[in-house]
Amino acid sequence: MIKYGMQFEIEQDTKRLVFDSDLHGVRVNGVEYVSGKDGVLIYDKTRELWADEVELQMSTNTSTLIPGLRILGIPYNSYFDERSVVESQNDITFYWDASKLAAFYNRFSTDELAYQDREPVIRQAIDFLSSNNDSLPLQGEFLTQVLVPCKLLGFYQGFPIFDSSVGFAKLQSRLGIHIDPEEVMVSTPLDRYESDVYELAELLREKTGLSYSKKKNRVNFPKSLILLELLGVKTT
Repeated sequence: MIKYGMQFEIEQDTKRLVFDSDLHGVRVNGVEYVSGKDGVLIYDKTRELWADEVELQMSTNTSTLIPGLRILGIPYNSYFDERSVVESQNDITFYWDASKLAAFYNRFSTDELAYQDREPVIRQAIDFLSSNNDSLPLQGEFLTQVLVPCKLLGFYQGFPIFDSSVGFAKLQSRLGIHIDPEEVMVSTPLDRYESDVYELAELLREKTGLSYSKKKNRVNFPKSLILLELLGVKTT
């Protein structure tokens, strides 16, 4: 389950990145930027920002790492500014082909890690990005998680429930309830079913009292015992 309030810092000269387990997105000068229901990416929302300190979610997701580095003026490879790479956050078909971004995640993903285990991987990812701004030592790869069969745990209100520590159901279908180490995501790959996701989110909120963050076609709840019990997911 989530342990709130975990933080650590990475400093490069006079610049500072602060990673916070309570944050979903990027915070600059007290203002939080998230990729919300409108589908506008953090990359685009923060395009004109400059600062000496940036707070980020505790993840190696490039949707926040790259804007964070750019805001601080820390150089990184221009590959991560390519529009198809930037928009991959909302385009699961991007990963149907081999890519350098998949190769990056194969080495530095925090998706399957609890917050207390993420710091060394995030430090390695930041070092890699800031040390290879001229030439990127990656070849196109497929995400290794895709090669592992998904694990179906059951159904709730017609939504399949997946164990996200096994396989990559988020990519292979996106439709469903995905149980992560720290969060529970409810999502659909199709815009016309977006309202169904938000309706289910409200139902879960009413039954559990938990708040959630809303993004395009998906919502994220903190992983908690009361939510898992409601979904009928067994815990050990």
